[in-house]
Amino acid sequence: MEFFKYIGKNGDKIIEELLRHLEIIAIAVPIAIAIAVPLGILVSRKPKTAEVVLKIASILMTIPSLALFGIMVALLAPLKAGIGIVPAVIAIIVYSMLPMIRNTLVAIREVDPYTIEAARGMGMTSRQILFKIRLPLGVPIIMAGIRNAVVMGISVTTISYLIGAGGLGYFIFAGLSRSRLDMILLGAILVGTLGITANFSLLKLEDALTPKGIKINRAKN
Repeated sequence: MEFFKYIGKNGDKIIEELLRHLEIIAIAVPIAIAIAVPLGILVSRKPKTAEVVLKIASILMTIPSLALFGIMVALLAPLKAGIGIVPAVIAIIVYSMLPMIRNTLVAIREVDPYTIEAARGMGMTSRQILFKIRLPLGVPIIMAGIRNAVVMGISVTTISYLIGAGGLGYFIFAGLSRSRLDMILLGAILVGTLGITANFSLLKLEDALTPKGIKINRAKN
């Protein structure tokens, strides 16, 4: 009963923090895509460079989320941007790099070599092969990386409350400090529901972007 009473009395706060949570994700993810996907394409033909990029992204990924937020606060403090939405957005971008870059590389490299050979035989340039064959065929893999990054970002963004950016982490951390189970449950349910909804929505987008030929092959298999 306490859980539902809290929801009834704090509807405006729930909407406010939910919108702030969505705002952080909505800013961070498109920027991450704009950086990671082109970077993955750029280094796909340079194995050594790709290996270095993946190692750097992997190292950044191993930094504990709370520590990364703290690093962002310290680095941005001289610019008077250490508290609030800016460090939160940058931290989410950093965490999104690895799955997006890795999946873009795999998507481009795993295209059937016979398909590429046939395209070259038809006189297609490397640029045409990239944009008309490699990327369209790699859509499911690239989208899988984006989905992983988004779902992970929704979870990690809860920590942004601790650096003054707001978000659904308010209910979890405020609930912990007050020993309020209803607040903790509300935060956990909202974050989980948001992650599931985002994953489902991106699956639908992936399906819409995937070439029909690939869908037919999947159905046959």
